[in-house]
Amino acid sequence: MRHVVPVTTAEFDDDLTSAIAVVGAYATPHGPMFGAGGRALAQALGLEPGAMDPVDPGFHADSGQSTRMALAGDGTRVTLLMVGLGERAAVTADVLRAAAFRSARLLKSETFTSTLALELDDRAAAVRAVTEGIGLGDYRYSRGGGPSTASDDDRPVACLLIDARVDSGTVSENIVRGTVIAESANWVRQLVETPSNLLGPADLAAEIVAYAQAFTPDAFDISVWPADKLSHHGFGATLAVGAGSARPPCVVELRSRSKARGVGVAGKGITFDSGGINLKKDAGELGWMKSDMAGAAAVAAAIVASARLNECPAVHAILPLADNMPSGSAVRPGDVVVHPNGRTTEVVDTDCEGRLVLADAIAWLSGTNPTAIIDVGTLTDSGAVGTAMWGCWTNDPEFGAGLVSAGLGAGDPGWVLPLHASYRALFASPVADSRNAAADVPDSGQLAATFLEPFAGGFPWAHIDNGSGAYLERESAEWPQGATGTPTRALIEYLGQLYRMSVDD
Repeated sequence: MRHVVPVTTAEFDDDLTSAIAVVGAYATPHGPMFGAGGRALAQALGLEPGAMDPVDPGFHADSGQSTRMALAGDGTRVTLLMVGLGERAAVTADVLRAAAFRSARLLKSETFTSTLALELDDRAAAVRAVTEGIGLGDYRYSRGGGPSTASDDDRPVACLLIDARVDSGTVSENIVRGTVIAESANWVRQLVETPSNLLGPADLAAEIVAYAQAFTPDAFDISVWPADKLSHHGFGATLAVGAGSARPPCVVELRSRSKARGVGVAGKGITFDSGGINLKKDAGELGWMKSDMAGAAAVAAAIVASARLNECPAVHAILPLADNMPSGSAVRPGDVVVHPNGRTTEVVDTDCEGRLVLADAIAWLSGTNPTAIIDVGTLTDSGAVGTAMWGCWTNDPEFGAGLVSAGLGAGDPGWVLPLHASYRALFASPVADSRNAAADVPDSGQLAATFLEPFAGGFPWAHIDNGSGAYLERESAEWPQGATGTPTRALIEYLGQLYRMSVDD
């Protein structure tokens, strides 16, 4: 990820920072129109703004559009990358984030100056959003491991043009915040993209521990529970899901050192999901099942990020990690597993394994007297909300609304979907407290949430399904095909809000 460096308009006027400049353009009935960034660039070049009118007749400055042109003025030659922002009245931090994302993708490893942060009255929000967008757009999968193999000296620079009247401390603070958020999401993307043969349960556990210790060595108590400890703690479902693999399951526990009651967070970490004995029928889907650990990675990244930003509330995370593979030792349809709270589940579909490991984690967390419980997992299609959102089900409408509000503020949106008591009857089992899939009814996010709800033990609980957005099979909006990191940014924002509320109290 490139360095983001603030440059004031005065400094920019004296000496153009790079030969490539990113400028936002607004769509109007009279054609594209530049805002504050375009005016600043024109002044620096000694040009009239009209001299910067795009020569591409197909560029109307609609959101998602871009075009390049060369400019020369006052002895300086600049390549202009114009990015469409849509109508001026509709420009928000989200719009600037998306435009910065696209510009960073287009400019790859080139150094450039972005004027986009000048396009919003709330300069702090603009700086944060543009920094974050540049960082997200910079992401490239690193075959060498980690978000980037480049040294600090080798990384390209993005110069962020800012108003000299804006407090420098505010600018620096928001550049740091945007950078940490983007780095966190990109770490998740790197893990989700990593081939499963290189990232089994033990490998993922080691990555999470190393990441937390590298950035926040004193913030958390961290432990990895091997199979014998899982048995001791009653994680029967996690052991069953991982029983078919040569790579044994484990659990990563991260707990903030605060003694206060805190929120419990669970994340599904299936490092490969074959479907088990109920083998997946879609070969195309099998090809990206390395991504089935995205929930655990997002939870870990968000918790570490909140500590990096000095906004970590009291939090306790349980991340069950396992391979779901068919073999002679695999869990069979019809087997019964026991969870930490003694509740039993009849496994009727081994491809509904994510809810099994999350049930273990939720049951464990409910025994720790949490203020609330959040679980995150790539279980289904996220409730048919599409690739741009995550689905959310909750037993506490106010809790769910807070999570969705945080996601909207972070540019990582979700949507609350309803639970209905009548669906519980679909999980009746003659040999256990429930079965893990409904009989003779197509599975859905709604049903997965219905199965999980009882494990929360009456505590405020929300289930986030990021199955449709964690890994994109094709490009969508500014996002390329592949991992997105969702809902990492939403969780960072929500944890930050919890922290700020605890400080205010």
